[in-house]
Amino acid sequence: MTYDVAIVGGGFGGLTAANHVALAGLKPVVLEAGSGETYMCNSRVATGALHVAFRSPEDPADELFEAIMAATDGTAREDIARALTDNAQATIDWMRDEGCEFMQHPRRSWGMPMMMPGREMKAGLDWEGSGPNLFLKSLAEKLAQRGGELRCGVRAAGLEMKGGQVTGVELDDGETIEARAVVIADGGFQADRELIGRHITGSPDRVRQRNTETGRGDGLRMAVAAGAQTAGLDKFYGHVLSRDAMENEELWPYPQLDVICAKGIVVTSDGRRFADEGQGGIYVTNAIAALDDPLDATAVFDRSVWEDAKEADIVPPNPSLTENGGTVLQADSLAELACLAGLDAAGVSATVQDYNDLIRAGSAPALSPTRTTHTFVAHTIDKPPFYAVPLCAGITVTSGGLCVDGRARVLDTDEKPIVGLYAAGSAGGGLEGGPRTGYVGGLIKAFAIGRIAGREIASGLAN
Repeated sequence: MTYDVAIVGGGFGGLTAANHVALAGLKPVVLEAGSGETYMCNSRVATGALHVAFRSPEDPADELFEAIMAATDGTAREDIARALTDNAQATIDWMRDEGCEFMQHPRRSWGMPMMMPGREMKAGLDWEGSGPNLFLKSLAEKLAQRGGELRCGVRAAGLEMKGGQVTGVELDDGETIEARAVVIADGGFQADRELIGRHITGSPDRVRQRNTETGRGDGLRMAVAAGAQTAGLDKFYGHVLSRDAMENEELWPYPQLDVICAKGIVVTSDGRRFADEGQGGIYVTNAIAALDDPLDATAVFDRSVWEDAKEADIVPPNPSLTENGGTVLQADSLAELACLAGLDAAGVSATVQDYNDLIRAGSAPALSPTRTTHTFVAHTIDKPPFYAVPLCAGITVTSGGLCVDGRARVLDTDEKPIVGLYAAGSAGGGLEGGPRTGYVGGLIKAFAIGRIAGREIASGLAN
């Protein structure tokens, strides 16, 4: 079967690219491995917040670019970062034109738009009536109206090549889809234990899949086999969860415990800290996954942090964590708490004492590991009762992927575009990561880079 463009993946990145191709009068086909009208994908169950490095996409482009470079410590590719920030406002405008409505994010101080309707503020997975699910359905319907095709229940297995140019996609049943261009937009590789075991964690079965388990890295493998270069495969976007989430379906994707970790300390069973909690939950989640045993992490905090947790985050951990079966240990002394949590009591006592002493002295960065304070203020742990929550790392989507340039073209290992091959959404790399696991923003990346890919292909094929 022959099309102008074949898009692998029916999430926001893929459907955005496909609609822009169809708007130009070309014939795209979206190849989606999931089945049914509401096939599962991360886009469908997303919360719906759009930001660029936790800034509003409608902020000035130069400021957004600087925010990306700062968050990633300069490791982001400048060409794709510029492309994203220069197109952020136009992307939001296009979404509005397509019927997407926005509300203010519950964390009002962040000033970022959130797709309407918002999710219910409750624990567990909640997506049926949410803005992302409704907009994904709308994009699929508009694609059909514009002459495009969405094929569900088909899984891509490889790229067809001729003379160094991509000419189509081979499906796992042997069928070949011929196309003048191909977009890889099937999400990250977070659900493939072999790949995350190779790149992210030595114990892939001891992290919580905080996703729909549909991102299996098919597109990544296909493109690498065709000579594509990759970037930043060692980092992921995710949140800290209760260790009970490994078994309890009501404890993911919310409540997340990032703010508790950022205001307290996170230790291993020896009672020692192993990461800079002040960098925030995404950083700490990556640090937990990198432990020899990712299930050997516990948050330790005091009454003030637990009281603050009544207001923190989209789904406040207090009381939703305990209401949904999560373990929260409580004691009047640190020694008793350590015993309850299975932690070394001497280690916990020494860690908390050093932590409190240096915070009172105003020199928290002198801690080892350091404790930065520019994002999350460090508080002493001295107000009983004391609390401990066993933790696990929740992986939502991988941050790295295929190297793309500012035109969404996939690059080979010599930094040259592979003719006819593009990537969008979480399949693309080069924007996020770095030493502090800088998170640029999954949804805006999907929409903006998908838009860039679709427009680039349409312009190229029209000429």
